[in-house]
Amino acid sequence: MDAFNFPSSTASDIAHFIQLYSSSTILSILLSAIVLITVLSLHRTQNHYSLKLPPGNLGFPLIGETRQFLKALRSDTTQQFFDERVKKFGAVFKTNITGHPTVVLWGPAGNRLILSNEGKLVQNSWPESFMRLLGKESIGSKSGEEHRNIRSALVRFLGPQALQRYMPQMDLEIQRHINEKWLGETQVKMVPLVRELVFAIGTALFFGLREEKVRRQIYHLFETVVLGAMSVPLDLPGTRYRRACEARAEIDEILYSLIEKRRAKLSSEMASSDDDLLTTLLTFRDERGNPFTEEEILDNFNGMLHASYESTVSTLTLFFKALSSNPECYEKVVQEQMGILSNKKDGEEIGWKDIKEMKYTWQAIQESMRMVPPGFGGFRKAITDIHYEGYIIPKGWKLLWTSYSTNLKEEYFSEPEKFMPSRFDNEGRNVAPYTFLPFAAGLRTCPGWEFSKTEILLFTHHFVKTFSRYTAIDPNEKVSADPFPPLPRNGFPVKLFPRS
Repeated sequence: MDAFNFPSSTASDIAHFIQLYSSSTILSILLSAIVLITVLSLHRTQNHYSLKLPPGNLGFPLIGETRQFLKALRSDTTQQFFDERVKKFGAVFKTNITGHPTVVLWGPAGNRLILSNEGKLVQNSWPESFMRLLGKESIGSKSGEEHRNIRSALVRFLGPQALQRYMPQMDLEIQRHINEKWLGETQVKMVPLVRELVFAIGTALFFGLREEKVRRQIYHLFETVVLGAMSVPLDLPGTRYRRACEARAEIDEILYSLIEKRRAKLSSEMASSDDDLLTTLLTFRDERGNPFTEEEILDNFNGMLHASYESTVSTLTLFFKALSSNPECYEKVVQEQMGILSNKKDGEEIGWKDIKEMKYTWQAIQESMRMVPPGFGGFRKAITDIHYEGYIIPKGWKLLWTSYSTNLKEEYFSEPEKFMPSRFDNEGRNVAPYTFLPFAAGLRTCPGWEFSKTEILLFTHHFVKTFSRYTAIDPNEKVSADPFPPLPRNGFPVKLFPRS
């Protein structure tokens, strides 16, 4: 799930907390004590490892450089944030952007070490406040056998074989959405419409929900959870975090009801084990024959909604933004899609074989993800002392791999600032290992990447089929992450030109 990782906001939250409540004497004393403990802890670590720690700047205790990092995300200067530190300290440096000492490993070698040593040197690491909303029993918090079991169940539903079976449902959702929300409009904002579509597909295919009233109810609750996950984690009345926790509880109540109804259908043989993600999780058994608990089912539902939502919205929107600035590439996409359409009989729907023929379109999507990564990377925690490039990364410290160490670097991609989908031809075999990682790699490769790919390709096909062209209202609209994922700041308004 690395491609969909949310940056930890722990330290930033503390900074906001200080601003909001600095008048409280009790809080000041408490924070002073925390700072003192942190300083002493870091001092002991420094003494223990002497000069073998990587160079860098941990910043102010707890807060570290989180403010600077979040500012870089919001101002689209994340590349500059990392480049400045690499130039000053080298390809291995320490910082603090998670509320903990964090070592950034720069380049393919660092990516390889972090992503190929899950369970050996590192383990996945999420902020506790976020995991409370995402789900402590979800795949993002599990390791070892538990992680393998959940991944096995998810891949059973999200893998290519299952996709071929329910792709027609996804296709119908996209056609309905375009016909109802886009067709007939001269101008739309892509971001909110794409958000609505991606969520509708998730609820329909994950747990068979098509009732518009209930779907909208869950959508508004889910948006509240997303906002709370990126807020100050204060579980106090009136805070975003408290509202998010309450919204998550309401979502669970709705899903509990759906689970009971689905269990009844399964027992009466009115539903099968491969109807949707819900029945997949309900009928899954591990090697010992054990089923998932209700908490595991609920948490993994929420985890999959989060994982499939924001990053897919970002990728699809930024793909169309990139094409609007590169009309010759858009024309090639149009030619490919219309070529597929020309081979169809009247009323014949698009199939799995057609998806495989969208080679140039997929290359263009990959190139847009290279130029603006849907996620900046991922955090891990060292589960043992790690020796790397002459330094020691202490057990318990965080590690960060990042797309910004390779995606826009001349040594890995020629003319990196130029939009060139052709660099991903030949099935991407020309791209060096661990230089392009939109879905991470290793044991934590995103289990839903084929699902997301199919969703974006299908939308592109029906968009091209419906509209002859489109133009961006503001071709220079800035992109920023606030704090996740990167999106056009004004929602990417476009003018539509329907086909005759």
